[in-house]
Parts: sequence; C-alpha cells; structure tokens
Amino acid sequence: MNILIVDDEMSVLTSVKRVLNRKGFKKIEFSTDGEKAIIMMKNKYYDLVLLDVLMPRCDGLSVLQATKSCNPGVEFIMLTALDDVATAVKSIHMGASDYLVKPVDNDRLLQSVRQVLKRKDMFNGIDFSGVGRMENNIPKAFEEIKTQSYQMIHLLNYAQAMSTSNAPILITGDSGTGKELMARAIHKAGPKPKGPFIATNITSTPDTLFDSHLFGYCKGAYTGATTDCPGIFEQADKGTIFLDEIGELPFPNQAKLLRVLEDKIVTRLGDTRPRKIDVRIVSSTNSDLKKACRKGRFRLDLFYRLRGVHIHLPSLKDRQGDIPFLAVTFLKQVCERYNKNIEGFTSEAMDILNDYDYPGNIRELFNLIENAVIFCNENFIFPRHIDKNIISDTNIPNELHTLKEASKRYIAYVLKKTDGNKKKAAEILGVSLRHIQRRSSEIMKDTENK
Repeated sequence: MNILIVDDEMSVLTSVKRVLNRKGFKKIEFSTDGEKAIIMMKNKYYDLVLLDVLMPRCDGLSVLQATKSCNPGVEFIMLTALDDVATAVKSIHMGASDYLVKPVDNDRLLQSVRQVLKRKDMFNGIDFSGVGRMENNIPKAFEEIKTQSYQMIHLLNYAQAMSTSNAPILITGDSGTGKELMARAIHKAGPKPKGPFIATNITSTPDTLFDSHLFGYCKGAYTGATTDCPGIFEQADKGTIFLDEIGELPFPNQAKLLRVLEDKIVTRLGDTRPRKIDVRIVSSTNSDLKKACRKGRFRLDLFYRLRGVHIHLPSLKDRQGDIPFLAVTFLKQVCERYNKNIEGFTSEAMDILNDYDYPGNIRELFNLIENAVIFCNENFIFPRHIDKNIISDTNIPNELHTLKEASKRYIAYVLKKTDGNKKKAAEILGVSLRHIQRRSSEIMKDTENK
C-alpha cells in the first residue's frame, strides 16, 4: 500500500505520517509542493493520496484535476483548514473520496483511510496503474477513438461487431464528432482491412465531374482526358469507400450511385465495358436523411441501401466524463507537438472547459486546447489561457472572491445545473433546503442591484 501525503505544512506531514505508521502503514512518501506531487504521481503509482487543498503555486484541486483522470484507481482524501461546503462538494465531484478539516482528528482520519481501503478491496486484481479501466474494453481497431464514456465504449463494441459483415454502414452525428475516424476504424476491423480506404467528400465534387470522379473515364472521353483514369470506386476495390456528407448529394446523382450500390458494377466514361467491384460502403451525414426523404430531397431506396447498419455518434456534451479525459489527452499530444512541458489544468480552467457546450464537438475542444498551449508559458493552463468567448459562455468565475461571494456563486452554479430545483441543489451541496432558499434570495437581490 503506497501512500502519498501532500501538504505545504511540515507539521501536518509529520503528524499524519506518525498516525498512519502506528497503524502499520510503512510505505509513505510526502511532498510540500503540488507541482512536484503531480510529477511524483506520474512516475509512480500510489494507492492513496492525502492532499491539502490550500497550497501556494498549485492548489490541491488542481493536483486532483491533473492526476485523477490519468489514474482512476488512486484514492484521494482532501485536507483543508477551511470548512467550505462548496469546495468539499467540488472535490468529491472531481473524484475525491473524502474531505477532512484540519486539524484532523486521528480517529476520523483512520476511519476515512479504512473506508477507502475497503472500497479498493472491491477492485482487487485490477491494475489501475496509469490506465483507465474502461479503456481496456475498447476494441483494438477502435483504439484511436479516445473515450472513457460507457455510452461510447458500448457504441464502439457495437461498431466492432457490425464491421465484420460486409453490410453498408451509415454514420450520423453532428460536425466534429469523429465520423471519419469511426469510418477508418470500421475499415480496419472489417473483412478487408488490408485493402485501400478511400475517402471522398460529396460536397467537394462538382456535378459536372461526378461521373468521372466516382466511376472513372477513358482516354478521349472528353477534352483533356489524355489517359485512362479509374474512379474512386475502382481505386477502393477490395477495400472501403467512405462517402462523407452523403446527405448533400444532388438528387439527379443519387440514382447513379444507387445503381452502382445495387449492381456492384461501374462503367468508365467513354467506355462500354462494365467493371466488377468489391467495395465496402461507409457513408456519413450530419443531416436528417429521413426528413430529407419525406421532403423529396433524398431517395428512400438509396437511404435504405446505405443504411444497412446505422451508427449515431453522440455530441461531445452528451459523452459523460469525456471532456476532462479528452482535454488531458489532447494536452499531452499538443505539448509533444510544440515541445512544451505543461503539467495540466487548474480546477478553474477545467470547470470552464467542462461547462462549455462545444457546438464544434471534439474538433473544437482540440482547437481550444491547442490555442491554450500555444498561449501558455506556465506549468498549468489557467482560465486566462482559454479563449475569452468560451469563458463568457460558462458563467464560471475566474477571479478571486471572498468566501461568502464564492459560496454564493457556487450555489448559483448548482441551481443553474439543476434547472432551479432548490431541493436537489440542497442535496448536492449537503445543506438544508432553508439555507438554499435564503441564499438564492440573496443571489436574486444581488442580480437586481447590478
């Protein structure tokens, strides 16, 4: 059992260590600096971390945020000199197991440690060191799709099962949700992984070049055709063709595509010889094809031909727990690209990222992280490094306030998240309903006076 104690007060470190030593815990290390503690946790696996909230340079919530998502098996017990309900609730939501107020009662400390150890016993035999448990359930072909969301992992396993057939697959989802990445993974997992993967965006193909681009042409078929050229269907033979933005295909061209899908035969422009093709069809769209069919803009027979299997990718805001996980993942990637050494995000910065709706989904989150890394010359990403347009949309404070002001703001934040349900907000915050009612009245008056 490896234990790490992080506190900037040496007296607290020695006191806590002495109490634990008496109960048989011998493998104990400590740090007086939050940033050094993060480095220690990246280089070594600890079963339990006792972590002070208020520390100079890097506070406990920032340490928790920077390490918990990468080490889900590590248990955290927060220590603080302030009995602050809002901070306690926030730390628990971020993954801490318990929250103790200093000076810590010895019996209370040992009780908390025993409860943590009892919970860890439930997971005996599982290696938590540096890896998320849910990542182990992602099929190998889909490993490039980073996620810790149960919903997404279930979807990836469904895609793995469906990819083994040769049925056409339609991938739907908003822009930026990773439809092409999913298509490439399906190709890799499918019956023809060694064949080519050819992607084409339907919207980038002019009507006049549709036939020659998809089906090819022979020398002399039209002015400028000086050589024979296979179309993308022939190029993708024995592999996969990915038709991106299929919902934008002009109606007259839909019949041509349908004929190829039904017959598995293409004929080049200027040629009379049909050519047999063996191609896996994967298409994608961010539009509602059923609605387009009802309005006569998309052929119903083509829709059903394309949708042998349907996979819908959820938006980023609907992927439970993936925003902080992807933020940390992208941070590592971008830091390597720009040769920077940024340890993580402050808790306030992660709150901003976690609260934004991301109309551009994963692509937008990556761009935000990349811009923040370029702008940041410190060890952590702070709110000031994040696009100001995002900050203005999140209603998260990024300046210092008195404890009373911070408490009001956090109550307002929880009320917003619970759609004004005071009873539910009281349960989340661990306070009485009357307390919430009194504070919400204060918040309303403050708003009116502004």
